[in-house]
Amino acid sequence: MAASIKRSVDLSSQTYEALQKVAAVQGKPVSELIRKYINGGLDVDKTASDIDFIRKQIREELDLMLKPQVNRLAKLLMRIGMMTVSFCYFNSKLVHYFAPLDERVGYEELMSECKHNAAAYLNMRDATLDAAFREFDEGNQ
Repeated sequence: MAASIKRSVDLSSQTYEALQKVAAVQGKPVSELIRKYINGGLDVDKTASDIDFIRKQIREELDLMLKPQVNRLAKLLMRIGMMTVSFCYFNSKLVHYFAPLDERVGYEELMSECKHNAAAYLNMRDATLDAAFREFDEGNQ
């Protein structure tokens, strides 16, 4: 055990009375409680100063673990985007080729309308989007 050093500490009467009550309930001397509270306070201060170090370590570990997965997801999303755009052009070509001649519109006009509708779709909120789909479904019945 480390050597003890005696120090005199001034306490308010309310603090000393509170310490005496806790000491009586716990069956410990007041001096032991004071040492316990001082050590506890020092532990809290030490932990508070270590939080920045701990935060940095956690961030580095998360970055190390998540970065490859985030990059993988980004690549997958790029592929999905490419496939979606390709599918969009493919569908518009099919519609253009198979539409009756008297109803056929120019390909550029068709693509322009598709892009406009896609942009409007991306800017809609969920509730607005649901209403737009219902309206579209009702119009096509």
